[in-house]
Amino acid sequence: EAIQTGLQSPMFILTGGPGTGKTTVIKGIVELYAELHGVSMDINDYKKEGSDPFPFVLAAPTGRAAKRMAESTGLPAVTIHRLLGWNGSEGFSHDEDNQLDGRIVIIDEVSMVDTWLAHQLFKALPENVQVILVGDEDQLPSVGPGQVLKDLLASNCVPTVSLEHIYRQADGSSIIELAHEIKKGRLPDDVTKQQEDRSFIRCQTNQIPQVIEKVVANARTKGFTSKDIQVLAPMYRGPAGIDALNKMLQEVFNSNANEKRREIKFGDVIYRTGDKVLQLVNQPEEGVFNGDMGEIVSILFAKENTDSVDKVIISFEGIEVTYTKQDLNQITHAYCCSIHKSQGSEFPIVILPVVKSYYRMLRRNLLYTAITRSKNFLILCGEEDAFRLGIERNDEMRRKTTLREKLREILSEEEIPVEKGEVHQEASYLDILMHADPMIGMENVTPYDFM
Repeated sequence: EAIQTGLQSPMFILTGGPGTGKTTVIKGIVELYAELHGVSMDINDYKKEGSDPFPFVLAAPTGRAAKRMAESTGLPAVTIHRLLGWNGSEGFSHDEDNQLDGRIVIIDEVSMVDTWLAHQLFKALPENVQVILVGDEDQLPSVGPGQVLKDLLASNCVPTVSLEHIYRQADGSSIIELAHEIKKGRLPDDVTKQQEDRSFIRCQTNQIPQVIEKVVANARTKGFTSKDIQVLAPMYRGPAGIDALNKMLQEVFNSNANEKRREIKFGDVIYRTGDKVLQLVNQPEEGVFNGDMGEIVSILFAKENTDSVDKVIISFEGIEVTYTKQDLNQITHAYCCSIHKSQGSEFPIVILPVVKSYYRMLRRNLLYTAITRSKNFLILCGEEDAFRLGIERNDEMRRKTTLREKLREILSEEEIPVEKGEVHQEASYLDILMHADPMIGMENVTPYDFM
């Protein structure tokens, strides 16, 4: 049904949790499209002069998500920014005046796409192109404004198929089974029971660093590297926060005690050759984007180069980028990263601490997103009550958007009632001021959040 609907619809949404077959459906759509339209799936056939453009356009919000997409489909995939030719301050090279080539456009991990990027993407698409959006509606919303996937689904204006049957569970994955139970708001009775692919270690906040250190040390003895092991946490501060865990993990993975490595200090942080790092800002001219993970491959001191400045060279999946010392605010250590930054990625081993000190951040979609990043092994550590608390909290901060209403108005020409705090585009500025809800965006916020 998903493959047939996707092929017959100008625009189509495919949604579902992990292991439900989204990748299989994408491959099915692409292969059947090629068969029905008599086009080649080999990009080399389109490199000759005068050839038509490659008909399949695949993209995702992050580099890691695009790489996963390319590996699973066997077709080239890029980030949305690269697809649109973003060149920083000058904007995108592809827009309504210079639209993209291609006959079928597939965008993965759409839950991560905010309103601004979706706007840039859709205005660059020609009218005759088929659009397929793929994503998991139960994951965290985009970091930027809006909730594009959620609103498109809620509008009931776009043909949609939601995959629910878990096929990968047949392989014996208790991680996927756990994720789907959490999605339903349930904590399985066996959550603390040792499984073949997951485990739960009971500990308190101040014990988290020690427990994670032992787990990582054990994994390293089995041959796993820092690229294989990803610690995820929801907060930066505190003894179980991202900053403290990164400092500890750097000493485990890349200590200077036995083997002297080059290092450079930036504020309170020390970077060494061999460190696993995370890019924090988009650098389109260098081909790296916010959320990309890399490794420091070289450090050159000022006296060693003609520019007379300290330099740090980082490799992002083979793309080498040079940073001066003042540019180091664009990176951070990535041994432990936020759950938001991990979206669109998968890791062989995920270690997820969950304690009550994370209370302000603990929510069902956050835990669901974190758990679904794990490919082979999941190690939960912390307090069972904190885990249960997070699953029970599904009170997402409601985002004030009008995409759903606008789609319904345009496509059905029906009068849509205006909710409190929302106004029609035609309303005057005075009307907006008089009818706007003064508490917009303040749900679940207390003075304690600012202490």
